[in-house]
Amino acid sequence: MKIAIIGAGGVGSYLGAKLLKASNDVSLLARGAHLKAIQAEGLHVIDEGIKFHVSSRYFYSSFDSFMRFDLVIFTTKTFDLEEACNIIQPNTHQSTILMSISNGVGHKETLKKHFPNLLVCEACIYILSNLIQPGVIKKYGGVFQLFIGSDEVPPKKLEELYHLFNQANLKTKVSTKISLECWRKYLFISSFAIMTTFYNESMGEIVKNHEEELRKVLKEIIKLANKKGISLEQRNLEQVIYRAKTSLPYNSKTSMQLDFEQNKQSELYALCGYLIDESEKLGLELPTIQSLYKWLLIKANQTA
Repeated sequence: MKIAIIGAGGVGSYLGAKLLKASNDVSLLARGAHLKAIQAEGLHVIDEGIKFHVSSRYFYSSFDSFMRFDLVIFTTKTFDLEEACNIIQPNTHQSTILMSISNGVGHKETLKKHFPNLLVCEACIYILSNLIQPGVIKKYGGVFQLFIGSDEVPPKKLEELYHLFNQANLKTKVSTKISLECWRKYLFISSFAIMTTFYNESMGEIVKNHEEELRKVLKEIIKLANKKGISLEQRNLEQVIYRAKTSLPYNSKTSMQLDFEQNKQSELYALCGYLIDESEKLGLELPTIQSLYKWLLIKANQTA
């Protein structure tokens, strides 16, 4: 199976490195200073204290027109997904499977818009892996879980994907409720992205200082999910709070918070604006999130 990874940053580079280490045929699309450093010295991976190196020959700035892939994994920022679809279009064939593990929800619709005749495998990932400097990525702690699932990919092909990842020591489960799994993750990352960025405080500080408001945000996300037919429940809210209190370093920051701090383009729409748009379509009121989003938009414009 020929695999393409589009968006080889902290997460995409890690997935590619692990798949390559398991002798898979992987090509990664990267850019900027990260790609230049890889071209010079290869990719250096720090995986929970274990270091290994990946040759630069698997990394590209663009793919040649003759390259065709059986599996395309999108690990871009959400605002780059449309562009990534356009870039990879010439490198697909009629049996290519598409998979996005970008933050947010609703990526299947984006992929099907660009590739109406190709199969989409939905996915969500739990991982702490960052680009600590160009050419060097670091995965933190023991956090890793990949969920995959599809109502259109044949079961045998899903099983093949399951073995592909697990044989590379990438803990993966096939879910018969993949939309629910994606929304469970979204509940966590969206709520904390909104709160940490608004207050410019760590995840631990948010739980300590603003738990009541955090609970309001979580309840509103669950309210929207339920309206869209996703069966999130109160226990999912409690799981988010418990996980933040017990499993994450107190000073952890979200990627959106870091993007705001560094004056970078952020996933504000995917992690907050999307909620507002969807609620308006469905006639819902999300007063807490609407208020926070209004001020986050002002903050984003001030730092642009």
